[in-house]
Amino acid sequence: MKLRSISVILLLISIVLVIITVITIRKEKKQTLLTDRNLVTLSGVCPPFYLYDEEGNIIDPVKGVNTDKPYSPKQTCGKCHDYDKITQGFHFQQGKDEKASGVLADRYQWVSNPGNYGGNWCSPAPLYNYLSPKKNESARWMDMTSFTFITNGCGTCHPGGGSLEYDREGFRYDKHMEEMGFTAGGTNNFDGDYFQAHWNRSGVIEADCNLCHLPEYDYKTRNDNLAKYNFRWMATAGSGLATVEGSVKDTIEVKVKYNPARFGADGKVSMHLVREPRNETCLNCHSKPQWKKRGSSFTEFTDVHVAKGVKCVDCHMAGSMATDPRIKGKEVHQFGKGDDPSGWVRNDLDNTVRTCNDCHTSGYLNAPIARHPWLPDLHLDKLSCQTCHIPQRKVKSALVQVSDIYNPGTKISPPPKYVWTFYDQNMNYWNHYGELTMFTAKDQPSDPFIPQYAKYKGQIFPVNAVHSAWPGIYTEGKKGLDQPKQKEIYNMWITHRKDNSKYPELAKIRDNNSDTIPEVNTAEEIDAFINSVTAYLNDQGYDLTGKKVVWVNDDRMYFNGTEYKMLDKEYWESSPYASVYKYSHDVFPAKAALGTNGCTDCHSFSSDMFFRQVVKYPFGDDGNPVTEPQYRRLGMSGFMPALSAFREQIVKSFAYPAILFLLLTILISGACYLNWKENFFAVKSNHLYILYGLITAGFAIIFLKPDVNHYILPSRLTLDANHFIITVFALIAGAYTWVRMKKENRSGTLKGRLQALFLILSVISGIFMVIKFDLIYQIVRAAYTVFDISVAASVLISIVYFIEDQFSQIRNEVRI
Repeated sequence: MKLRSISVILLLISIVLVIITVITIRKEKKQTLLTDRNLVTLSGVCPPFYLYDEEGNIIDPVKGVNTDKPYSPKQTCGKCHDYDKITQGFHFQQGKDEKASGVLADRYQWVSNPGNYGGNWCSPAPLYNYLSPKKNESARWMDMTSFTFITNGCGTCHPGGGSLEYDREGFRYDKHMEEMGFTAGGTNNFDGDYFQAHWNRSGVIEADCNLCHLPEYDYKTRNDNLAKYNFRWMATAGSGLATVEGSVKDTIEVKVKYNPARFGADGKVSMHLVREPRNETCLNCHSKPQWKKRGSSFTEFTDVHVAKGVKCVDCHMAGSMATDPRIKGKEVHQFGKGDDPSGWVRNDLDNTVRTCNDCHTSGYLNAPIARHPWLPDLHLDKLSCQTCHIPQRKVKSALVQVSDIYNPGTKISPPPKYVWTFYDQNMNYWNHYGELTMFTAKDQPSDPFIPQYAKYKGQIFPVNAVHSAWPGIYTEGKKGLDQPKQKEIYNMWITHRKDNSKYPELAKIRDNNSDTIPEVNTAEEIDAFINSVTAYLNDQGYDLTGKKVVWVNDDRMYFNGTEYKMLDKEYWESSPYASVYKYSHDVFPAKAALGTNGCTDCHSFSSDMFFRQVVKYPFGDDGNPVTEPQYRRLGMSGFMPALSAFREQIVKSFAYPAILFLLLTILISGACYLNWKENFFAVKSNHLYILYGLITAGFAIIFLKPDVNHYILPSRLTLDANHFIITVFALIAGAYTWVRMKKENRSGTLKGRLQALFLILSVISGIFMVIKFDLIYQIVRAAYTVFDISVAASVLISIVYFIEDQFSQIRNEVRI
């Protein structure tokens, strides 16, 4: 092939590469302001207003009218606002308006709804209290009712409405209880909404608007009244409008005493009501569970967004501020939500939250534009933003929850939670509920860790993929598993601890890994636990006909110490019966993200991204965790991660110095040519030997001493960011040397053939690098390594050529 033809082909290939590069450059979204003022209440603020009781009558403490009645948020706020539309929001319904379906229904026999109400509750894994069915034949298998759903703790973070106001047939509890002739505290036909309930005395909990919209709301006083069953009085007490004395629970008459100073002369009240709730309001409910689930801290120190003053509702918008039509509308209280792998509430509203791209590609409200010109599109397609921008967590979360032993910790409340034992991300025992009692979420200890990663819906996310071990109840031929009541397992352990002759096999469960905490892990201990639970349930009168107690360890369901069945799970899960929580909060500044030290932050043999050992099963036979490399959790074989680590840590670590060395040899060749033309001074071979010896020694000093390296040379990030320009220079040099060899009739030599081969490979692999096609995705990934190896080899040949040419030129000068 003629030199001109080769030159034309290389030129055309270069043009094609430039065109492809330009086409695939990401276009920035135009910044838009999205508020529709037609969707905002015209007055903008609430004017002074009358309070109304449940019957719609005015409460006027100034004139002494109805002052013995608590105010009704529904009647009061509902005079101007659409109460029914507002309470359709999932914060109020918490799953009540949906039925469990799909994988959730197939796995969890006790789940009836997908949220806190009727679902898998807010604990990372079983055991926990479950919602009893609406209809029951006896109390034996009944657990939590709609009434005890409130009193067991869920009501403290529930804003009211939904399941706190209406039963599963749509009737208001207090009214319907009277209509049905049910008695307070009675069995009431074993109805899951009315069994042993006191609705006719306590009233219901209407949606409390002030809980979110009154910054000075008193949550403690509200929840103190909840504990007393003073449901209908909670909003009045929490809003600070009146003091409430008495207790429905203790049958002490409840009395209301309004504060006249809060009311104007006309009997109206003017309150400090805000349109957008403050962060503190959201965190009042979300901070504690987010600590357990994700180790979220929500502080200026840990979250760049909090430090910049971003509010929760800036991303979790609703109503007039929402950007997604699924949740946009006047007074629509469906808050923008993400897509958590273990979150089943309103999956139809997933990804309505404002995303990273929504702000950082448009510059919305002066958000910095995220520019990654140096990062191949392959990364931006396959990695979530959080993967790089949440490289560490400051506060630990629960990696493991087991519900099979008695937790030896202290200050755990309520007592049944003693059957929950947590381990942190480093598999250290964690007395989480003891810490909550002692520290509160504002005093979180620092326990930094590096997240695990999982592939979810085509992208890699940092996650907490929780592991679980718990007693289940298996029924042949029936989908999924059931669970015993949490309190029964607690009572079994309490009985044994008081008298070790009761359920004596429990004594076989010991600490096998010297961390002072017993764990179920050996065949003997598994048998002991299954036998003890079976014996206890039989003693309590449970009919286990056709059922079998099993021990479930992640995806293994043990029938006894040696026989188990593998359970299906999603590839992002550690256990089909434990949650997977994505990390989205506590975002690091861009300068602290993965990649700021170059590609080797992820692509090296010491990288946590692929090669760190992560927990596969919490306890092996010796009581220590069974681990596997991170890349297996991402569904990868070890080949591609190793190939990329080889490229970044070895090939490019050789290529960059080699290209710099090449640049110096080119400069020396130019100097030699100029000296030959102008005859400045005589140059001998020994001079070149000395020069290259000094250069080699200099390179050794620079690259063996990191401090000198960082001072003299560009950072690895700078080199990786300019990888395209640097390699283009190297390839141009390679093409030049091949053309020279062709001209000198040396293209047929081994050097010439290898140079041609590596140039062709680099061009072909370079084309693959800019192709987005899933069918050849693995080829595209391999192309990156082929490209860099080809470039490095071409550079080496070019260096040899230029040095040989220099010595040849000196020899010719000597002959002349």
